[in-house]
Amino acid sequence: MRKKPALFVLLALLPALVLLSGCKVSGNPLPEGMEEETVLTQGREVVALLNSEGWQEVYDLLRDDARETASPETIRDYMEEFLDQAKGYVKETDAMATGQTLKDTGEKYGTAVFYCKHEKKNLMYRIAYSTGMELMGIQITVR
Repeated sequence: MRKKPALFVLLALLPALVLLSGCKVSGNPLPEGMEEETVLTQGREVVALLNSEGWQEVYDLLRDDARETASPETIRDYMEEFLDQAKGYVKETDAMATGQTLKDTGEKYGTAVFYCKHEKKNLMYRIAYSTGMELMGIQITVR
């Protein structure tokens, strides 16, 4: 199975995630017009889909520019890399929403950040949304 290339494909096609990977979440305010509860609610839906193998559903939520080079298979491969280590989802332990700005374009976006307990390891999910609440990308890290 081609897990490593999927990681790079997903990150390469979603420039926001490349920036997120180096950023420490500091609780910046969400961009004007974005509501914390909406960002968190929609982010939780994506986390649930990722943990129930809803690869096609997550893909369908991506905005057009992200869908151009992604596929349900790249999302599956990306997620399976983490689930192989962390095993089954247990519960969310903490959550927050934060605002970010893409340095190369100046686009403002919101990120739902979830700290989740899994059977073997804890994962942090970052789910990025445009100000129009279009899914820009996902990033998962082992905690």
